[in-house]
Amino acid sequence: DGMVKQLDIRPGVVLLQDDRFFALGEDTMLLSHFAQPKKGGLGLDLGAGQGFLGILTGLRRPDVKLEAMELQQDAAQITAENALRAGLEIAVTCGDLRALPNTLHHRYDFVLCNPPYFEQSRGKTAAGALAQARSDAGASISEVCTAAAKVLKTGGRLYLCFPANRLAGLFSALEMAKLAPKRLRFVHPKPGKEANLVLLDAVKEGGEGLTLLPPLFLKDADGQPSKEYREIYEVRT
Repeated sequence: DGMVKQLDIRPGVVLLQDDRFFALGEDTMLLSHFAQPKKGGLGLDLGAGQGFLGILTGLRRPDVKLEAMELQQDAAQITAENALRAGLEIAVTCGDLRALPNTLHHRYDFVLCNPPYFEQSRGKTAAGALAQARSDAGASISEVCTAAAKVLKTGGRLYLCFPANRLAGLFSALEMAKLAPKRLRFVHPKPGKEANLVLLDAVKEGGEGLTLLPPLFLKDADGQPSKEYREIYEVRT
């Protein structure tokens, strides 16, 4: 078993984080804030890990319904426990996004996903479960996009984050899955630094027309957290 710590993510909400699995990171915080699901929509946190992305989105948007799918059983159990701790009803399934049951096809209005970041060939590996979560040994970006397209209704939205330097591969995977990019935002550590992350909103069978949003700077030029970054984290100064 891994080391489990407690995360105070907002007053009265304490989540569990097991160090065997994907930790709560900045990208998850940013994506949960970027997602704009329609009121009353049903969403799936795809490859949910410990449930942070779906839970943060659900806390910010109590007017949507959420379900979660995670490959690793222990992580799926933590997701279920974390949903309870957050006071959210999230049905959690242990399953593989590469072998989705037909019952999930065309079921969801939106999908949330913080997919694996490392290509296997790059050799960035960690021990055991974390390696699986962090490398395309778990699932490639094309498999993620294909799975999202299967479970989304026509016109449904995929919200995901991805390394900016792999944007070409992401766009290729989206096109193959008939997911049209609609909103794209580059995330920069600070002004003058290259973007290291993109936030993307894509629509199933959505046609052309992409809005490039203003860049998000996490820090100001002087190295202090930017106003927008503080608002996303709900930090009051």
